[in-house]
Amino acid sequence: METRDGARPERTRWQASPVATLGLLFALAANYALAIAFTDPDFYLPDPFRVTSLALIAVFVVAGFVPSRLVRESTRLLAILTVVAIAILEIHSASRDYVDVRIQQSDDRLLRYHYSPGVTPAPDLPTITADGLLDVEHVVPKPADVYRVVLLTGSIANDGSIPFEDRFFRRLGPLLEASLPGKHVDVVNVSCEGFNTLQQVRLLEQVGLRYEPDLVVVGFMLTSAVLQNGGHRRIGNSYFAFRFLPFVALAREGTMCALFEPFFERYSYDLIVRNSFERLRLLSELHHFRAVVAVLPIVEKFDDPLCQNIYAQVARTAEESGLPAIRVVDAFAGHAAAEFMKPRGRFDVAHPNPAGHALIARAIADGVRSLALVP
Repeated sequence: METRDGARPERTRWQASPVATLGLLFALAANYALAIAFTDPDFYLPDPFRVTSLALIAVFVVAGFVPSRLVRESTRLLAILTVVAIAILEIHSASRDYVDVRIQQSDDRLLRYHYSPGVTPAPDLPTITADGLLDVEHVVPKPADVYRVVLLTGSIANDGSIPFEDRFFRRLGPLLEASLPGKHVDVVNVSCEGFNTLQQVRLLEQVGLRYEPDLVVVGFMLTSAVLQNGGHRRIGNSYFAFRFLPFVALAREGTMCALFEPFFERYSYDLIVRNSFERLRLLSELHHFRAVVAVLPIVEKFDDPLCQNIYAQVARTAEESGLPAIRVVDAFAGHAAAEFMKPRGRFDVAHPNPAGHALIARAIADGVRSLALVP
């Protein structure tokens, strides 16, 4: 409708025709679909925003076929509110996750962050050391009667739900002492939650080497291949929606192993894991210590074929890099995953209960002895 001077009324000027609206929705859908299709395959960075945008467009189009205006508009409004709610939760999580007194950002562009020296994370835990380790103090230089093991790993060694003395690195020393008469085995926890193997080896160079290790054990978690800043607690481009990935993995494959599989299929795996293993071997030759990769299982069916393939891949990568490997998962054969699951821990499969820590310690000790890594 036009006025006498030919101008359109102000209230209709911004109203698009049905054809223009459909064209806009189609163009946006095509644009987002191309963004998903052409995502760089070398790096696994889940992005919920493109998926939710496509879903919102689909809801708007499909709702157009609903005869009832009330149902149609209610459906569209619900879809909009859902996307807005996810956006709000993402922003909230992004802001909240930066606030952690235990974590201190690092000027080292590879390390990225570390534990904050002088902070006591909990009353029953030691104060974080001056060099940023969540561990008791260790004597430097190393005494003559000490055989020193440095552990490199991620959050499993610093799981706040496990009493400190029950953690596998605290159990490992006494188990190895039987093979080293006259020696005290001292295990140093050179780890930080969220670290991948690249960061773990970097921390060894910056901090761990000063402890003069005789043996370096890499406790390889399935999270150790993630190319992200673990101090920010995000996966891909998400601070909140990534929490639904376990549900997606279970729905798609029926196993939590599917959650980790994408991290082991791309170039980023070689960039993070293979590169770090090769560097660790060079460091071992330069600084005269032995090194071994202990492949840790997640708390999922221990004969799961997806996880078994990943464990085998990591062990093979270690051996191709010149490092022996211990398949810790083999010690769990014949056991049910529920035996090692924490209460309400179905979705926390990377962190076993104290019984799991005890079995991990025994498996590593047995593996170290069978590989003749102790003198």
